[in-house]
Amino acid sequence: MIGLDLGSTAAKMVWIESGEIKFRITPAHNWKELVEGIDGDEIISTGYFRNSVPHRASLTELTAAVYGVRHYFPDAEVIVDIGGQDTKVIDVRNNNFIINDKCSAGTGAFLEFVANYFRIGLEELGPMHLNARRIPDINNTCGVFALSEMISQLVGGYSKEEVIAGMHYAFARRISHMVPEARSIVLIGGTVKNEGMVAALRNILEKEVLIPDEPQIINALGALEYYS
Repeated sequence: MIGLDLGSTAAKMVWIESGEIKFRITPAHNWKELVEGIDGDEIISTGYFRNSVPHRASLTELTAAVYGVRHYFPDAEVIVDIGGQDTKVIDVRNNNFIINDKCSAGTGAFLEFVANYFRIGLEELGPMHLNARRIPDINNTCGVFALSEMISQLVGGYSKEEVIAGMHYAFARRISHMVPEARSIVLIGGTVKNEGMVAALRNILEKEVLIPDEPQIINALGALEYYS
């Protein structure tokens, strides 16, 4: 059996081999490459496009996130799933959840938008954040207005690294308003690979923030765990 997470920007496949978690990740539009030669009866799917692929069973991203996180952190209280098009905050203790709106500066698409503006790779945002000496205030939560504010800060004398750090803090503040009081918080999703954003969120939340070894595959793993 395999767990398949067909997200908005990436497709992730997970399977267990000799007791070890194996996975593959590809851009969302290439998802057919992941399942080539695999019988649909062996697939448990989740994600935005979970019903686009033949499968034995499917489940929502929320349920998959809970099962995937429990594999690493059985006592998880709150899960923050930062995706390409939205961010989901799941309170495992009472099965409540909040999803932010797609316009806000709290999704992976916004970070990609910023990286494209600076003509750098998405993976460069985190290291650049760590080189910032000052953190400018960027308050807008709509991506378009946040970018305008970033440009103003550049004109005002802040470096590119500092403006990127300010953007990460704006991103983190937007997410922090969604997070309920908890002792520990688990972050998942491909965006969590951005060390600058994670550093800003840890600083703002002032809570224990846990991250699985490979945060991008957690929902695919959860789909597999749910059926096992």
